[in-house]
Amino acid sequence: MMRVTLAAAALALCAVLPARAQDYGGVRLRGQDAVLDRVESFDRSGCRLSQTSVTVGVNRAVGAGSQARQQLGTDASGGCKPLVSTQATVGVNLSVGSRARAEQSIETAGTRGVLATTTLARGVNLAAGRNSQAGQRILAQTGR
Repeated sequence: MMRVTLAAAALALCAVLPARAQDYGGVRLRGQDAVLDRVESFDRSGCRLSQTSVTVGVNRAVGAGSQARQQLGTDASGGCKPLVSTQATVGVNLSVGSRARAEQSIETAGTRGVLATTTLARGVNLAAGRNSQAGQRILAQTGR
């Protein structure tokens, strides 16, 4: 019961905290006609109009002397550049108990959109208990 409560609390904390998203403009186009021409040309190129990548990891070590390690990776780069690209990388890492140890590493790579790119990276890292340790690494990269 305690595990479920801690995991739910960590996920709720991740959702409640303000997320930081970054918007980048890809190609600078002048005038509405140029933007419309660019969008219409994608229809003939065979590339997708949008690309979304979501990577979520939940790692927990609960109990005296327990250990947990997690390593995740997502590569959504390569191929055509979409008009709009969205990438979300989220990690929850919990170490609860005396001498508990949890380690988490998440890496993602995505393609930059031609018109817009949104990247979100968020992590919750918690160690509770005597001599418990929690280490977390989250890396979200956007290509050119």
